[in-house]
Amino acid sequence: MCLANMMVMQRLLVLIVLFVSLVAVACVAGKEPPPISTINSYSGFVVASEFVVGPNRFPFTLVSVDGDALEGAAVRVSFSRVEGETEVLYAEATARWLTIPDNTVHVHPDGQDHLHLYFRGIYVIDEVDFSQEGSWVASFDALISGNQVPVVEEAGFRVVTTPRAPGVGERVPATENLTIHQVESFAELSTRQVERDEMHNVSVAQALDAGQPFVVFFASPLFCISAMCGPVIETLDAARIKLGEKIEFIHIEPWDLDATSEQGQPVPAPVTIEWRLPSEPWTFVVDANGRVLKRFEGLVTVDEIIAAVKPLL
Repeated sequence: MCLANMMVMQRLLVLIVLFVSLVAVACVAGKEPPPISTINSYSGFVVASEFVVGPNRFPFTLVSVDGDALEGAAVRVSFSRVEGETEVLYAEATARWLTIPDNTVHVHPDGQDHLHLYFRGIYVIDEVDFSQEGSWVASFDALISGNQVPVVEEAGFRVVTTPRAPGVGERVPATENLTIHQVESFAELSTRQVERDEMHNVSVAQALDAGQPFVVFFASPLFCISAMCGPVIETLDAARIKLGEKIEFIHIEPWDLDATSEQGQPVPAPVTIEWRLPSEPWTFVVDANGRVLKRFEGLVTVDEIIAAVKPLL
């Protein structure tokens, strides 16, 4: 199997369970998100695919069998390491509920406008330190309005020694991505439905040469295969503006736009392979030395970006 197809299949495998459970919130035309489930029984879904030995950000959501997301609960997470047939409790941590307000209309390859009702928030544990590679399990204890919420399904995930995507402390590739100064149309750079934005002014290579910190992120609002692509672009732009445009933000489409349009399926761009991205979207906060200070897979919030960037300003 070629590398491009392997990447697409890997991403689809990671998200397939999430798609089934979130069908009600992920691509419906003009409908409001459903209310909190009256069934009151939820499963945990990890919304990231790569965890490494050491400190990690742990994002997840709780979803009922009919696709309703449990929002704003007080959630305690227990992490266990799988050893043979047993699970050994390793750590516990309290999650934060972070909101991501965004409804985005865009055109899919079928030519129709779709209103994406994205996640309105996610649960995040800012840092959990996994001691060793292997299979792990997260179990969830949730309270809402002081009442216990039945959570019947744990979430399994893998921890690896070496990350695929650039890890914290690693120098990022000096990518010569196209900028607004090199193209005739903004559509050559981004599938975001705007005439232009301020996140395509410099390449990664130029930002590295300048010796200044920057934020680079990979997301595609049009050729998205998850409910997490559009909000990331809007979130990063909002963070850029809130920071007073004091730091460069660089948006790169993870898919080859021409090949994806022609083939009708996502085709990884060369830059996606260069950065070894196992999924999309990804966001990297890079310091003045060109090394990753913080990385975020999947959904990220304005507050998280600002907190990561402020020490660099």
